[in-house]
Amino acid sequence: MCNEIIDNEIINIISRFKQTNNTSSVLKDLTHLKTYSIDDSQTLEIDDAISLEKISRHYKLWIHIASPSSYIEYQSAIDKKARKLISTIYLSTNTYYMLPEILINNFFSLSEKEKRESLSIGVIFNEDGSVSSSEIVPTLIKVDYRLNYSEADELIDYAPKEEDLNYISQILQSRKCWRKNSGAVEILESYGKIIVEDKIPILKIIDPTLSRQLISEAMILYGNIISDFTKVNKIPVPYRVQESIDIVSKDNIQTSNNNVLYNFLLKKNMSKSYYSLTPMPHYSLGLTSYLHSTSPIRRYADLLVSYQLNRYLKNKDLISKEEVEQIIHDINNQGRQNIMRYREDQKYWLSKWFENNSFREYQVILLNWINRFKNICILYFIEYKFSTICNLNSKINLNIGDNLYVKNTIHNNNDIIHFELISSSK
Repeated sequence: MCNEIIDNEIINIISRFKQTNNTSSVLKDLTHLKTYSIDDSQTLEIDDAISLEKISRHYKLWIHIASPSSYIEYQSAIDKKARKLISTIYLSTNTYYMLPEILINNFFSLSEKEKRESLSIGVIFNEDGSVSSSEIVPTLIKVDYRLNYSEADELIDYAPKEEDLNYISQILQSRKCWRKNSGAVEILESYGKIIVEDKIPILKIIDPTLSRQLISEAMILYGNIISDFTKVNKIPVPYRVQESIDIVSKDNIQTSNNNVLYNFLLKKNMSKSYYSLTPMPHYSLGLTSYLHSTSPIRRYADLLVSYQLNRYLKNKDLISKEEVEQIIHDINNQGRQNIMRYREDQKYWLSKWFENNSFREYQVILLNWINRFKNICILYFIEYKFSTICNLNSKINLNIGDNLYVKNTIHNNNDIIHFELISSSK
């Protein structure tokens, strides 16, 4: 019965979608702007896009976010299923989408050359990267260029005729500098991620390229502008909060050139972020308020913000404070379970990856002892840019920050991977 109700709701959404595209006068039409989406090539849920508009002597940066809340009714069957999942869950061999795939594919994602409804912010900056003025409007947009990160990097670096992306990158670098001057902590590092192709685990290294930094900064900006708006207008939403952090001094690290260890200790000292009904600072971002709002297709907290914004902008009743508070409780609880499910999946396939490479020697950095008596520690694998909890068998005393050469043993299981020390270079 539930699936039948969802199917009927999908049919109604498709009908409303066609009507919206034929009555675009209710939306601010930005289809004339050259608009880019930047994401991994295999990404299905395309939530965001960017544009640049020249206004007199100023440039206005536009950030567009998909608006599924314009079509999905709060407390509908689709909404309730999404709320139960809390987010799309990405596992190595399967993906469990928060919203129906047919709607993601054909109506909600900001697909290339297709008109889409979005919630957009337009921002004009001061020279120091602070915001001079901003607006939040429901819009109709059309993505002209669907780019992956490599293609976007080439346009930023090597294609001056596509100067929009280059200029957007410069604007957002200035914005990042403004945040850092406000106390933001930046950790720029490559990281390894397990992907599975034909049941074979492969380790892919993700580098913090200019285009990835551009999108990250644009999403942070959007979350900041929206949180300031909801705070001023007393709109109940889940704010993303992080309490103060203890800054790590490089003077405390024996090998001062060891950025890997420094970044690890920095992240270790940061308090956990969480959702709250009360707007409070997010210290590592250097912001007085912040929320998640840029992924409404794949994250329920963002969809809830989208519901509230659309209701407020259209003068409709808001979801009550009490309901939002209960949803925040659900998000915090279920969100942790989703993260654990993803980590368990990565751990399983990492174990399989080590099985396939069991005769290799690895250069590692000892990041931390978890249980010195049981030889349980965290090792960072230099070539592959990832860290994991391991059992390290060694007959000599080892210290945090030591560079080591280790070899995988045959005593692996799904809980922990075993290594033997070959040599150390302190």
